[in-house]
Amino acid sequence: MDKPDRRAALWEVGLRYHPVGYQQPLPLPVEQDMAQLPQQSGWEVMVDEYHTLGLYPAGHLMAMLRPSLDPGILSSQEIPELADGTEVTVAGLVIRRQRPLAKAVFITLEDEFGHVPLVVWPKVFFRYRRVIREPVLIVRGTVSRRDGTMNIVVQSAAALPVPSPLPPSKDWG
Repeated sequence: MDKPDRRAALWEVGLRYHPVGYQQPLPLPVEQDMAQLPQQSGWEVMVDEYHTLGLYPAGHLMAMLRPSLDPGILSSQEIPELADGTEVTVAGLVIRRQRPLAKAVFITLEDEFGHVPLVVWPKVFFRYRRVIREPVLIVRGTVSRRDGTMNIVVQSAAALPVPSPLPPSKDWG
């Protein structure tokens, strides 16, 4: 069985769909108007799923990006075992940015294994405020363990370039 061809399906919908209230078309075939379109890449399928569903059921964005990352960039599954004060570099899709009445900004990164909570203090936020708005980040920071919680206190941030736009995170607005 062939893999579903999303581009061809969208093309055909465009040929067959007519808005309500328009004159009824003659029942002519559309097969002659079908174009030979290239198959969507795995990346394009994933981005479409993120835009439609808000997630990618067949995997995660970071699973596709991780092979091209520096091996020193840790995943969320490697962070819980690290001691307080450990310097780390992590990367992930920003799924949440919060700025409560406190001075700190809280960001949650998601990778193929789970979540990484970040704390960004005002001086760091001011310095990286434009970068922090990007959808995928590489962050260097320090593990902070307080009262049974674990966060990465951000020291620097960089955008991880992605080939096509991703849906926005759940932001403070």
